[in-house]
Amino acid sequence: MEYLGENLLHGILCSMEKFTSSEAELANYIIEHPEEVSQFSISQIAKKTHISPATITRFCQKLAFSGFNEFKHELKRYLDLKNKPATSSDIKEIDYFSKLYQTHLEIIEGTFRNITYSGLQDAVSHLNSAKKVHVYGIGNSGIAAQEFKWKFFRIGINVEAITDPHQAVMEAALMTKESLMIGISVSGETEEVINAGKIAKNHGATVLAITSEKTSKLAQLADLTLLITSKHNMYMGQNISPTLPFFLLFDLLYTELVAKDYLNRIVIRDKTLRALDK
Repeated sequence: MEYLGENLLHGILCSMEKFTSSEAELANYIIEHPEEVSQFSISQIAKKTHISPATITRFCQKLAFSGFNEFKHELKRYLDLKNKPATSSDIKEIDYFSKLYQTHLEIIEGTFRNITYSGLQDAVSHLNSAKKVHVYGIGNSGIAAQEFKWKFFRIGINVEAITDPHQAVMEAALMTKESLMIGISVSGETEEVINAGKIAKNHGATVLAITSEKTSKLAQLADLTLLITSKHNMYMGQNISPTLPFFLLFDLLYTELVAKDYLNRIVIRDKTLRALDK
């Protein structure tokens, strides 16, 4: 769920229109008595307000919490922030930034756990040997595909980013055994990317999957899979850019690619940078 911090009660007020009459009554009670609610159990709240525990649970779920306990935990945090405003100049000492920092570290550590050096070497070998690299992504994964294109194009990789579903199948139909298709999908279940992967593979192309799910359809289809860390179940996951895990993996690939052919890659990079300065 998204960490609301100082916006918790404001978030409840903004959600009033989606509440039933009983839920709206509960919302008003919480807004008027937050300290009390943060100390009570769900049965105590139910008795105090004459609202059933099931309704209280549904109310919390409408606010994207798993249940009352998680909501109460967030309410306590909200009250701490309100009663003890942050004065530190170090943002890591501010509660919600500290949580965000820890979640970023989890993504970094998870990615380094998931990726093996042999996997990176295999991916770099395919990047080096492919006559053309086609990177597929839809939605937020499309943003990642575009970033991949510009990052690797600058060091001499012939790469195209495909983010349109119609273009995806047409591009896939023109691939050959000298092509590398990279499919980007957090879930590994994006149909447009999977369908294009099947077409590409039928034409002899190598398929590299970048996903968080090793048992997904995309991963099962691919010749090689690189796993990113999913932020879906992380406490601060909703506050983090969905492209961050992809960008971290791209940096690993980029670093290995440059390390294997440093002088040549740097010369190409400098040429492209000088062209931009003209």
